[in-house]
Amino acid sequence: MARRQTTTTAGAGGRERSSRQQELVSVAARLFSERGFHAVAINDISGQLGLSGPAFYRHFPSKEALLVAVLDECITTHLEDVRDIVTSVSDPADTLLAIVANHIDFVFDQTGNIVTWRTDFSSLPEADRSRLRYLQRLYTEEWVRTLRRLRPDLDDDTARAMCHAAIALLQSPTEFTSGLPREAHAALLSRMARGALVTPPVPRVRDTDAPSPRPHEDRLPV
Repeated sequence: MARRQTTTTAGAGGRERSSRQQELVSVAARLFSERGFHAVAINDISGQLGLSGPAFYRHFPSKEALLVAVLDECITTHLEDVRDIVTSVSDPADTLLAIVANHIDFVFDQTGNIVTWRTDFSSLPEADRSRLRYLQRLYTEEWVRTLRRLRPDLDDDTARAMCHAAIALLQSPTEFTSGLPREAHAALLSRMARGALVTPPVPRVRDTDAPSPRPHEDRLPV
């Protein structure tokens, strides 16, 4: 009997993955985002591809291993994208603009995986959680280095806090539906994130610097 031919593709991080494994990752990513990891059975995933439950184990040892593959591909591809931007764009202002635009596309295109990360990350084995958190930190550090090139007045801790805040802002579409068209929403998010990162804060006026009010000037008009 002729054996079924299996092709391979390069997975996240350059790892080889069979075409069937990639299909399982794609189906699992969709089902996990729609129903939640714990509500999806292996038969639900394999059945989408016409596989029996036992046939699943020829490709992944467990449902948890498939969740790892889904989230690993999500963060690794995202990290590779931002590194490509940093190495190919020389001007820091243009680099930051491209990083923000890339993250906005990531949010809209990978909303399901972002939700899965947020809700089911704790279901991963500890070793995989640590590894994926490390990749997440590497991603954020590309933002931090770019921002510090553009804003040398910032120290590392301040720049890092600002970048985390900007990323959280950009990921707000995964929390609610705005009703805005994607293009308009993306433009709004880009303006807000760049404004928060690039615009220096307005110096706070100290009480001793403010002029003394004239009598009754501090009262509301009646």
